[in-house]
Amino acid sequence: MPAARTEDPFVATIRLVLAVARRTDRRVALIGGFALPFHGVQRATGDVDFLVEARAAVPLHDALLAAGARCLHRSADAANYGPGRSGLAAVDFIIARRPRARAMLVRARSRLLRGAKLRVPVVDAEGLIALKLQGVANDPRRVQDEADIEALFDARAASLDVDLLRDYFRLFDREPDLDRLLAGAAKG
Repeated sequence: MPAARTEDPFVATIRLVLAVARRTDRRVALIGGFALPFHGVQRATGDVDFLVEARAAVPLHDALLAAGARCLHRSADAANYGPGRSGLAAVDFIIARRPRARAMLVRARSRLLRGAKLRVPVVDAEGLIALKLQGVANDPRRVQDEADIEALFDARAASLDVDLLRDYFRLFDREPDLDRLLAGAAKG
């Protein structure tokens, strides 16, 4: 059943994902550009991104197809959906299979999406940085992810868990980048 055309497509998408997560007792958390404002960084985005528990992938897939969305890509690690005839926004999922990603879901905190009067779990700033770092490691041309990482450091430097970040940066052999970001934050 297509989403109500009067509701913002982003809100309708978030509402659908949260409803499936609640109904199936699965963890999901907002990530990507839509999650940045919860950490003090404003940026426009064209889709909604979620980190999802592996067991949530099938129920979410089924719900999106039933709503009229179109599956563009689906693998064990990620899935992408276009609006199709659904009235939803484009939505991407990263499947949390590894311990670090599952830990991000555990650390996610419920935040108020003010315009929608809706509470949504949001990955912490360290998790957002890690996921964006993974994006850059997978494709160095992802300059927006680099800019988002720097903006998160600018906005949250004083409250970031440096040990956790060091673990992420070490995973991608990017510790010098972390040291550069920390040095820049200390000057700012």
